Amino acid sequence: PAAVLRVNALATFSMRWLLPRLSRFRDERPDIEVHLTTSNDPIDALADTFDVVIRGGPDSFHGFTSRLFLSERRLPVCSPALVAKLPLADISDLAQHTLLNVTSMPRLWHDWLVQTGQPRVTPTATLTFDHFFLTIQAAIDGLGVAMGPTALIGDDVAAGRLIAPFPDVSLPARSYFAYLPAGSESGSQTAVFCDWLEQEGQQSAGNTTAA
Repeated sequence: PAAVLRVNALATFSMRWLLPRLSRFRDERPDIEVHLTTSNDPIDALADTFDVVIRGGPDSFHGFTSRLFLSERRLPVCSPALVAKLPLADISDLAQHTLLNVTSMPRLWHDWLVQTGQPRVTPTATLTFDHFFLTIQAAIDGLGVAMGPTALIGDDVAAGRLIAPFPDVSLPARSYFAYLPAGSESGSQTAVFCDWLEQEGQQSAGNTTAA
């Protein structure tokens, strides 16, 4: 029987990055069965125990070691159809657009506009969602321009569902880490999964428009 590996990961990350890749891991290692649970709770607030917990970082938690496997930045993204209808040749053109926000990070657009030197650009409208995956989906559906985390929109950019109109200006973001209970021995199924995460992370970094 396959060994069970219990993984807990952030919800949007699971939907946008991990799930599309898990079939590759299953093909490579049919002897390891991944049981995935999603949660945005801090590691020390999780009621159950897991072999691998995926969260942002770097952070340190008592009793856990960590492995970095994916870095990201944040930059504006939108559907090609939206730009065909309302061009985005210059940052000031954002004034003709709807900006998409996420409640957990209400200052992303403000911080990005400050970085471009045009903090006074005011959009036609704003829409706010309670999850990043809804914001990204709204951008794919042409509802407006979102601040896209590069790790989570890389596949959509590569497939042409999203474009990055201003790839030269991006905001730093926390990286993704695998947190493992201390004592997870190398060569174990936990280590095998983390090696695979690192390998996939390196490949997906090449898909994004702004590394």
